[in-house]
Amino acid sequence: MRDIKSNLQGYKRMETQSSSLASSITAWINHFFREREVILRSDSRIRYFSLSTRLQVGIVLVWVMAAGWVGFASVGVYMQDDLLRGKDVAIQRSQDSYRQLLDQVSDYQLSVVAITRDLKETQGQLQRLFDQNEGLRSNLTSTESRLRYTQVERDRINAGRKALNDQFSLLGRELRRMTGKNNGLETHISNLRTHLETLEAEKNEIAAEREKLDGRLWRLNNELAESVAQRDHLSETISHLRSDLRTVMLERSSVTSENDSLRSRISSLEARLTDVDDEHRLRLEAISERALNNIHAVEAVLRKTGLDLERIAPMPEGMIMGQGGPFIPYHPDLQTERSEADSLETQLELRLSRWEKLRDVYLSVPLIVPMKDYYFTSGFGRRKDPINKRWALHAGLDMSGPRKQEIMAAAPGKVIRAHREAFYGRIVEIDHGNNITTRYAHLSSIAVKVGQDVGLGEVIGRMGNSGRSTAPHLHYEVRFKNKPMNPRNFLRAGRYVSKKG
Repeated sequence: MRDIKSNLQGYKRMETQSSSLASSITAWINHFFREREVILRSDSRIRYFSLSTRLQVGIVLVWVMAAGWVGFASVGVYMQDDLLRGKDVAIQRSQDSYRQLLDQVSDYQLSVVAITRDLKETQGQLQRLFDQNEGLRSNLTSTESRLRYTQVERDRINAGRKALNDQFSLLGRELRRMTGKNNGLETHISNLRTHLETLEAEKNEIAAEREKLDGRLWRLNNELAESVAQRDHLSETISHLRSDLRTVMLERSSVTSENDSLRSRISSLEARLTDVDDEHRLRLEAISERALNNIHAVEAVLRKTGLDLERIAPMPEGMIMGQGGPFIPYHPDLQTERSEADSLETQLELRLSRWEKLRDVYLSVPLIVPMKDYYFTSGFGRRKDPINKRWALHAGLDMSGPRKQEIMAAAPGKVIRAHREAFYGRIVEIDHGNNITTRYAHLSSIAVKVGQDVGLGEVIGRMGNSGRSTAPHLHYEVRFKNKPMNPRNFLRAGRYVSKKG
């Protein structure tokens, strides 16, 4: 009884729970699918359509069923396509295997046919060999019988062969003897031919000598005839000269007086020419001495820069330095004086060519300071790097002053670099000729372009702090054949020039 009661109570609770779930579902459906009205307006008419809860639920169910059916159909079609593709692949593989089997069968058939053909050929060859063997046996028996009958004939042939050999040996000895005679005859014939050729050559030489003698005899005859004609002409000329000599003797007295006057005039002209030569020599000596002084002055300036003059401006061939003194003629002869004047002119030409070369080098050497207001902050050579504090080689001078002041070209030349680099910053490099270049680094701005010709003191940029630098300054380098030189030597040489000036 208790079990029945408990079961009844359980059923009641289940019914209660199911009724509560049904009521909640009904409430949810009524909430979301409550009755709605659709209003349609057309042609000034208004229509009302009411959508009940059951209609809305039915529409949703239909839509859900349609969507499920479409999804199920799509999945089925996709799976069916996969199955069809798998079957196509299996069919293709089966067809490939079948084709391979057909190819193998055809190969086997061809190999069987070839083996059969080889066997038939081998059988035929064996049959032919068997027939040949039978024929050889019959030939062998017949040959043995013939050999028995030809033994006597063979002995006779051997006797004849021996007799022939004896005859051949006799013929060989006779042939060797005849060959020796022929060789001797050929040697004699060759000697005769050589002698004949020598005689022919001598004959040709005699004929040529005879032709030369005939020509010489003809020329001698012609010269003899010309000599006779010249003798006659000379006789006539001598007679004319005798008459002319009488005339000249008469005119000699008048010419003698004229010669005396000409001699006096020539002596005065020679004295005047001597004075002109002395004056010309003195002027040449003065010009040569002035050129020598200029050469010494320029060489002193260039040596102060540290440049190797023997490499940059070699001495002209034949030029001797360190000579002087007054000019005293060694011999009064005019030719000697002329040679001394020529040597003086040659020396002057050498000194002038030396001066022109040094002048070109001097004009290309940077001697001025590239900025007006400055003071040195770092020198040339070994120093401690201002950034990493390690010993390093400083290839130029560091010059500081007012920021962004103008930087000038230290000598005329052509700009070969004008751009920005990692360590130099904004840099300008000028080629002054004679393998001399200058560099101006850490600029704030650049006022020239690559390929531009700049003059002495022309502004090329402004001082700055670009590149690997700790403060605004100018890094100034002077290079000869791309090797750095101390710019202080060039600046000292420039100050030396200004003091001399």
